[in-house]
Amino acid sequence: MVMSPFFSLAQQSLEIEADTLVARQDYAGALTLYNKILDKSKPKTEEEFQLYYKRAVCYYGLDNFSEALKDINTVIEKYPSPQARLLRAYINQALEDYEAQLADLNELIALNPDNPEMIQWRASVLMESEKYKEAQQDIRRLLQYSPSPQLKSYLGLTYYYQEDPDSALIMFDQIIQEDPNFVQSYVYAASLCLDQSAYELALNYIDKGLQKEPSNTTLVFYRGIALVETDQKIEGCRCLTKAFNAGIDDVGEYLKEYCYK
Repeated sequence: MVMSPFFSLAQQSLEIEADTLVARQDYAGALTLYNKILDKSKPKTEEEFQLYYKRAVCYYGLDNFSEALKDINTVIEKYPSPQARLLRAYINQALEDYEAQLADLNELIALNPDNPEMIQWRASVLMESEKYKEAQQDIRRLLQYSPSPQLKSYLGLTYYYQEDPDSALIMFDQIIQEDPNFVQSYVYAASLCLDQSAYELALNYIDKGLQKEPSNTTLVFYRGIALVETDQKIEGCRCLTKAFNAGIDDVGEYLKEYCYK
């Protein structure tokens, strides 16, 4: 009983020192101190459980995501705060666990339905997990906040990934009409056309895109594909070689098949 006040003060001193190290991004140093505290005292109150949260931050900063997940799960099982759920979403993002991310993002968005950053995060996770219908809903919500060509192009991609190339191309054409300087729309449209073996149409998008950005190596690569596929091998191989020299590794197979025979 005599020692407990002194231990409490010592623990507080260690925690303050650890917090300072975290602020300096010295996660290894802070982790050592948090471990000392937790080895001697098991948290009972919500405030004390923040030690597990703080240690999870250190593990996350050190890319030790499995240990970070253990600690943040310990916190959430007792005190499921938005702050803890947000950290767990980041941890599961690093672990590429889409379903776990979505579970926490859904909870966070339910608490703050008008947070565009959270909605955009969820839309990207839905795209990664191939839930394109659900992603469309979030993208449409985001377009109400910011009708950017980038967001509209993502909406076009959701149609394409759902094997609806016509709707996707309508969306890309709309973006090109509204914002002809957004080069990525030409890239997406050209990629779609190449995938559909519509090489002449692909060249139309490629050439328009290259007029806006002549140094776009992806469009140069796509132009090489479209040209060799339409028996314009000399110019096509020139484009493919240029793209290969610019660092696009996928060109190699086309060069072997069409240009190095």
